[in-house]
Amino acid sequence: MMKRVFTVVFIAISLSACHKQTFDDQVLADVEHFNQKEAPKQLDPYTTFDSMAYDASNLTLTYFYTINADVDASLFPTEQARDHLLDNLQNSIQMKTYKEHGLNFRYLFIWHETGLPLLDCTFTPDDYNTRSTAK
Repeated sequence: MMKRVFTVVFIAISLSACHKQTFDDQVLADVEHFNQKEAPKQLDPYTTFDSMAYDASNLTLTYFYTINADVDASLFPTEQARDHLLDNLQNSIQMKTYKEHGLNFRYLFIWHETGLPLLDCTFTPDDYNTRSTAK
């Protein structure tokens, strides 16, 4: 009887070890969790974090946002927003594992009125691993 229990436990452990979750699998699971459980997320009166996507072929994690404010799109501070996003990415502890694996981070902000991009920027490891001394 004890031998049979040992054999069943051994087989169960062996089968579970056969499928190791890859890093890409983990990122996809994180994206799926956010999209199903947390999205969309209202960040402030003007910005909604709509969803995320991961493209394993080019190691790019994309964040989709909508700008909801009834403001002139030409007033959207694209250069300031880009600098702010990069600064947050460089200082993010939550993104550490993703950064260690060399992911690219794409941020796409869509203006709700036209559906056109207000800001579409991608940061590579060269961008977020380099600290700017000029602020």
